[in-house]
Amino acid sequence: MTRRSFTGFIVLLAIVLSILYLAQPWKSLQGVNEPSIKLGLDLQGGLRVVLQAEEENPTIEDMETARNVIENRVNAFGVSEPLVQIVGGNRIVVELPGLSSNDQDRALGLIGQSAVLEFRIVKQASNGKDITQMTLEDLEDVAFTGEILQDARADFNRVGGATLGGALVFFDIKSEFAREFGDFTQKNVGRRMAIVLDGVVKTAPNIRQAISSSGQIEGIGTLEEASDTALVLRSGSLPLNLNVEEVRATGPTLGRDAINAGIRAAIIGTVAVVLTILLYYGPLFGGVLTVGLILAMLFIFGVLAGMGATLTLPGLAGLVLTIGAAVDGNVISFERIKEELRAGKGLRMAMKQGFSNSLSAIIDANVTTLFAALALYQFTTGPVRGFSIILAIGIVASVFVNIVVVPFILEVLTLRSKRHYMPMGFTVSNFKFLKIAPAVMTISGLLAAVMLLIVLVRPFNLSVDFTGGTTALIQVPETTTLDDVRTAIDGLGLEGISGSSATLQELRDTTISDATAETVTTEETTEETTEATSVLTKEVSVRVGPSSAEGSDQFANNLASALNAQILSVDTVGPSIGSELRSNAIKAMLVAFGLILVYVAVRFWPNWIIAVAAVLASIHDVGIVMGVLNLTGTEISIPVLAALLFVVGYSLNDSIIIADRIRENLRKTRGAS
Repeated sequence: MTRRSFTGFIVLLAIVLSILYLAQPWKSLQGVNEPSIKLGLDLQGGLRVVLQAEEENPTIEDMETARNVIENRVNAFGVSEPLVQIVGGNRIVVELPGLSSNDQDRALGLIGQSAVLEFRIVKQASNGKDITQMTLEDLEDVAFTGEILQDARADFNRVGGATLGGALVFFDIKSEFAREFGDFTQKNVGRRMAIVLDGVVKTAPNIRQAISSSGQIEGIGTLEEASDTALVLRSGSLPLNLNVEEVRATGPTLGRDAINAGIRAAIIGTVAVVLTILLYYGPLFGGVLTVGLILAMLFIFGVLAGMGATLTLPGLAGLVLTIGAAVDGNVISFERIKEELRAGKGLRMAMKQGFSNSLSAIIDANVTTLFAALALYQFTTGPVRGFSIILAIGIVASVFVNIVVVPFILEVLTLRSKRHYMPMGFTVSNFKFLKIAPAVMTISGLLAAVMLLIVLVRPFNLSVDFTGGTTALIQVPETTTLDDVRTAIDGLGLEGISGSSATLQELRDTTISDATAETVTTEETTEETTEATSVLTKEVSVRVGPSSAEGSDQFANNLASALNAQILSVDTVGPSIGSELRSNAIKAMLVAFGLILVYVAVRFWPNWIIAVAAVLASIHDVGIVMGVLNLTGTEISIPVLAALLFVVGYSLNDSIIIADRIRENLRKTRGAS
């Protein structure tokens, strides 16, 4: 097998495997109907909750038990493909895709509920107290806990088949506890026995006779609340207290909008890139690069499907940016080919030397960007990891296309043709870069210094990702003003939350079309007509600082009710997670720069000063970007951190390409400076 045949086999194998993993025909044979690429919660809507144990070092057994209890509750709730996993030894991450806003509220109540059920006798002195006034101080010690329950179910209070109203939770007692519980209730006939759930007295009926097999809990409220209570009782109580540290809820409507926006961005970006490369490199090289770009996208999606990875909104952004990275490597190669053609070499020789001379620059530039992606993956969580995963996959796919696929296709197409059809463009010779360097560096250096000074002096507009707090994106009537929103926040009366301290921003206007049905009756006929009405709305982002856990949970729902608004998304981050994300963001930047510095120093040794120059140039570029973000008041969030690391990658890319040519020139002109 010749080298060309082997390369063709590798390319064909990669294409076939990507198509197979995307189609996944084996799932159809097994009767499984699910997409090959999963969408993240920010794209399909859903709920992501991070629970943290109150204990500093909980045991593995307790965390596993808690995970199993939560998983049982989620499964009973009927969520498709839920994810419940332990992270970091003291946290449990729960992801529930495809939930409506109402279901998200119910699920949040179920997930973190301790469900500690207690049976306690009411003290004689408190016998006459009403349930609403009764506290744990009015009760004797715990006699039994929820461990004695066999089953629990919800229903209305019925007598003789008739519904008397009021939802109840009926429970059955395990056979091994039946006798003990019967003896206990027999001994306390005539007294009140309180049933306590998570420290709240739910009911305290008089014991009229011995109870050994079943009982009921009153005072629940609606049947839905009773069903949820029965569900958590069936799944058992949590072995340790878990606090809700982070909540990210996205409505299905916002998810669909995100997908549509991402598709539009990808189409516009791809068309713009394809037109540019066709105009700049002609039908042969531009056409082959377009095919390479399409194959790079195929390989990326194939790897995502094969890994079972999840596509998130930041991942979509990474995909769009990867389009540029996929082209970038071949731009380096094609420019080197142009140089060889200008030197009078034939097409085949120009291609051979052009691809060979550009190989080290392509590898070095992409490896440094890969380090940024790895640092981002290691020190971030949630959807932004999707950005780093797609960025890393995109880098590998792009390099494969740059150094294998495109050279192979061009080699096959030019076997019997000596015409290259490539516009030679223009060249700039004898440009005195170093002569004007002092002036340019002075201006650019002063700009970077001023921007970095602004960054150090003026605080950033940090998102709740880093500060903790709640950000709610709500859709309100067009007539609602920001003052109305502040007044509504004050009217909520939630601890630690006020309208004056809230950060509000109007985002965009939308139009909702509603079909209003109207029935028209005449002497002869009755007909129904439908009239379309348009309701003008706008989206408002509301951000409040950290507050009590109860206040954070209630804030978005209560505000939406007060404003007659619809919740599109809610992000709640606890102070501890916000602080951790801040430190991890700094670590990600430092680790990325450290890895890049070491790698470039080793690659360009003994000219290690090139590595220092490349890193300083990236700090210069990122410093200017951060200064502009600071001046414009842009909110700094985890996705913005991802974008900054991509700026690092592109900045290094340029530096590496120039440094690689310097290294090449040093080999050709030994003894020169």
